[in-house]
Amino acid sequence: MNKVFKFIDKLLKFTLVFVFLFCFYAQAHYYSESFSTWRIDNNQVTGNYSVLEVESTRILNIEKFRELAVKENLTEAKVFKKYLEDHVYVLSNNEICQIKEPFKLSSQQEGFISILMTFQCSSSNDIKIINNAFFNIIQSHVHIARVYEGKEILIEKALFFNDQTITVNPDQKELEFKFYETFYNFLKSGISHILNGFDHLIFIIGLLILVSGIRNLLVIITGFTIGHSITLSLATLGIMSPNGILVESIIGFTIMFIGAEYLIQKTKTYFVTNYFLTILILSLLILNIFTTKSISSILLIGLLLFTLGYFFLHKSIGKKNNLLIVITVLFGMIHGLGFGSYLLSTGINSNNMVTSLLGFNLGVEIGQIIFVLTALTIIWMLNKLRFTKIIELIRNTAFVFVTAMGFFWFIQRLVI
Repeated sequence: MNKVFKFIDKLLKFTLVFVFLFCFYAQAHYYSESFSTWRIDNNQVTGNYSVLEVESTRILNIEKFRELAVKENLTEAKVFKKYLEDHVYVLSNNEICQIKEPFKLSSQQEGFISILMTFQCSSSNDIKIINNAFFNIIQSHVHIARVYEGKEILIEKALFFNDQTITVNPDQKELEFKFYETFYNFLKSGISHILNGFDHLIFIIGLLILVSGIRNLLVIITGFTIGHSITLSLATLGIMSPNGILVESIIGFTIMFIGAEYLIQKTKTYFVTNYFLTILILSLLILNIFTTKSISSILLIGLLLFTLGYFFLHKSIGKKNNLLIVITVLFGMIHGLGFGSYLLSTGINSNNMVTSLLGFNLGVEIGQIIFVLTALTIIWMLNKLRFTKIIELIRNTAFVFVTAMGFFWFIQRLVI
């Protein structure tokens, strides 16, 4: 029986490493989102649709647009503009509004593609903005839309796969309604963001396999929550200005780091982990010197010093749980910057900043609690059934998965 378990263990590790690395390549940007602002001026509706450049490349998975790009030698931005023409439209009194001007690329933030759209409607009554973009490619996509009337925000809504319509009713301006609508939409967005945020969930999986005991786990998870709540708030309030790309890559590093911690816990040896992480970072520094890749040398040196310093303390300190709590709070702060980068990219308005931040943060915590409780329930059931060997198999397989995905995301986001 032991031979069977060892065989299954090796097979699962081998399969997970290769299957997930290839399958998750399309999900390298862990969360799919887009944003738009709309203005209504009498019968004219003007929209500005923004999306990350890397996100827009998803449409090249559609044969029609892939062939169009090759046939007409179009840039990715121009192909995306044509895609948007087929998937965003406006209704007035259930009649399609005419496109007043052709869709065009507008001045854009670095790393984003922005498309300007203008529609002419027969009247300003019963306006409906319908956005089907991306939902036919990835069902977990989220679109944040904001509708203005003059300088006032009329509607702020998150669109999902099962809800792709914004109904504009100028009479709905009551403060209570806007508070509830904003809070509820960002609450849903926060839950969806964490449950679809594979890298954040995989980090939590790493904590689940690393920490034993419900009490210790609750303390560690609470530390992670405190950490990301602090930086999420600071980033959204504009006190911190995170570099999204660097934050994403460091999140990958934190996941890989948790895997390294588990390896040390299992083997009681520090040499392999320190050697591997040191060689990896030094290799990236060399790559930065001899290639045109723009990798932050300061970041890499900082990660190297941090890694060596942490594991030196880890080896010499007695109460390792206390050190793990500190590192989890720190890593939680880094993940919070990732949440903050997302929330900032929605163009969150200062008028409803507190409401949006509260709703989103609470949504993240609810999603996180759902995930942790589900995992703990599965572990509890396996313990009750006395499947101790299966639990150990799951822990070891999860270790390979967590480490491999952390390594992949760190390199992919930093170099590619």
